[in-house]
Amino acid sequence: KFFTKKEESTIEDVVNLRAPHEWYPAARRMKRKVVCHVGPTNSGKTYSALQSLSEATSGIYCGPLRLLAYEIFERLNEKNVNCNLVTGQQKIAMEGANHTSCTVEMAEINKLVDVAVIDEIQMIGNEERGWAWTRAFLGIMAKEVHICGDPSALKLIQNMCKLTGDSYEVKEYERLSPLKMDQNSLPGIESIKKGDCVIAFSRKEIYDWKMKIEEKTKRKCCIIYGGLPPEARRQQAELFNIPDNRFDVLVASDAIGMGLNLNIKRIIFSKVVKYDGKDSRRLFATEVKQIAGRAGRYKSIYPEGTVTSFDSGSNEFLDRMLKEKISQLTSAGILPSYEHLEEFSGFLKPNTRFHKAIYLFMEAAQLDKTYFLCDFDTMIEIAKAIDLVPMSLKE
Repeated sequence: KFFTKKEESTIEDVVNLRAPHEWYPAARRMKRKVVCHVGPTNSGKTYSALQSLSEATSGIYCGPLRLLAYEIFERLNEKNVNCNLVTGQQKIAMEGANHTSCTVEMAEINKLVDVAVIDEIQMIGNEERGWAWTRAFLGIMAKEVHICGDPSALKLIQNMCKLTGDSYEVKEYERLSPLKMDQNSLPGIESIKKGDCVIAFSRKEIYDWKMKIEEKTKRKCCIIYGGLPPEARRQQAELFNIPDNRFDVLVASDAIGMGLNLNIKRIIFSKVVKYDGKDSRRLFATEVKQIAGRAGRYKSIYPEGTVTSFDSGSNEFLDRMLKEKISQLTSAGILPSYEHLEEFSGFLKPNTRFHKAIYLFMEAAQLDKTYFLCDFDTMIEIAKAIDLVPMSLKE
């Protein structure tokens, strides 16, 4: 047993994670207005929220991908709304900017702004990254907080608003263009046409598909995936979106499911199994809906989107997933702050390794049913790697 009974009693307050909304007193004093934009993909919900952001004197956009953060950064600056970019890999400061587009993990929560937009809010229930959406939603100091995403997050957000004391308004959206499941799977690569997007789930698979398609169809392919540098991503998206050139097929990862604007007529799943970092598994209904929904974007050159694959079994699976009703989220992910870990470390022996401190904290943590602890295995592995590096806990 690591702690004495007296120590266990003393640290109860330190490991009490039941009320994370209280970690952000400045935001709680504001009594913010939360506007919930909920609906399926391609329904205009994010567009509506971004209109409020661009019209505000100051604001912040928080997105799930650096590709998407970069796209919003470009879009706002093109509208003469000076906007900074902040991602884990890149920072661009624009002169006179009062707006910032960032990945959600990089959100500045201690700066007062008029409007915040938090995109793909259903990610708040993600086992690995949900903590970042929870932190942004609870902590951002914005007079108006616009959240965009799947309706499955709505009840959870409403419950969290009751805890924070924020008022909320719900705006519901319907898909703006039809999306249908193709009754027949494709017999082979030769059936790939202009406007098609083949979905693959690793960088190697993406390049393999690009090579095979170009060899067998003589069509030129663009590629988009999460690790692609922003400039290359922009070039590839522009090439694909131009209607009359030779680059008329896209090969992409599931990253395109997170709101990138592309002129896609048909989504073709190369397979319905992906490796998620731990296991190979079938796609969830939420993932299928997100990816498939990229076909037939409103006001694009393709007014109707279709979805298919290369075998009938996969088509049957995709059809079921598209029809499946998504369950409501019941809890939001959290992780302890630096302050929690620092105070907790004060109860440990001076030579206790950082990864051990994290593990002990997580084991002792006490939570409310509204929240769950995100997967901290990666955090512990990183802590093990830097355990012998001479640095302070804050560093």
